[in-house]
Parts: sequence; C-alpha cells; structure tokens
Amino acid sequence: MNLANKLTLLRIFLVPIYILCFSLPLSWHMWLGAGVFIFAAITDVIDGNIARKYNLCTDFGRFMDPMADKLLTCSAFIMLTAWGLLHPVLTILFVAREFVISGFRLVAVGRGTVIAAGISGKLKTVLQCIAVVALMLETSLQEIPIVGPYVWILAWVVTGLALLASLWSCGEYIYKNRDAISFK
Repeated sequence: MNLANKLTLLRIFLVPIYILCFSLPLSWHMWLGAGVFIFAAITDVIDGNIARKYNLCTDFGRFMDPMADKLLTCSAFIMLTAWGLLHPVLTILFVAREFVISGFRLVAVGRGTVIAAGISGKLKTVLQCIAVVALMLETSLQEIPIVGPYVWILAWVVTGLALLASLWSCGEYIYKNRDAISFK
C-alpha cells in the first residue's frame, strides 16, 4: 500500500477520534476536535498531491479518498448539529449534496465514465472545512475581547458561503456531466 492510500486510511481512522472529542470531559474538547479535524483535512491535501506527483493513483485511492472526505465532513456536520451549533436543515443540505454526487458518480462509473472533481468542488471542500472549524471554535473565541464580537458573523458567513458553494458545485457537476448518465 502506497503512502497516499495510507494517508487516506489515516483520515478514516481519525473520524471516530474526531467524534470522540465531542464527548470528552475537557473544557478544551472543541479545540482538540478542531485540531483533529484540521489534521485530517490536511491529510486529504497531502495524499492527493503525493498520488499525483509520484503517479500513485490507484483504484483503492479513487474509491476511498472521496469516501474518507465525505465521512469526515458529514460526521462533522452531524456532530455540530447534535451539539446545537448548526441548524439541521443546513446539515441535511450539506449531506444531501454528497449523496447526490456519490449516486451520480456511481451511475456514471457503471456506464464506463469516471468523473473527476472540479474546482468548484474543491472550493466547496475548503469552505466546508473552514466553516466546521469556525463553528466549533465560535463559542471559545467569543471570550476574546478583540475577536469575540466578530466570530459569530465570520462563522456564519463562511458557513453560508460553504452552503452556496455546495449547491453550486452540485448543480455544476450534474450539468457538466449530464451526458454521463441516461435520463430515459
């Protein structure tokens, strides 16, 4: 197994650790969870760069890398909702987008078409990651006098942008690849 695939497996392994951080009896559990989330998100960037640079792209990586990403972000949105930090409707929209794209990709692959992620999908991922961390740390950062009044606004602006990017990338993805599946 190559390094890129090991990093993908590490990201999957980090998901339950991230979830566990929410239930730790520590005053700084959200900071720890945010750190685990950031580390896991960074492994996504690194494994993709390694796979492309050293031509280590494998079927395992093509399948598991997007699954690891979806597992991480969907788990984050669900946990944020469970803690009352994200409205359930937003979580449903974020998660539904992932189901739609995954289903679309499965049908396309069944017809022999592999669809690569586009720039709007990558932007969506970056904004979602920033939103997750901002929402996790919002309460703690509000206690800092200089930053406090603006943290809530920043967290929700980034979350709104992440939602717009999610919906936009979903529509764009389907439109650009509409010939990959049959609507008959």
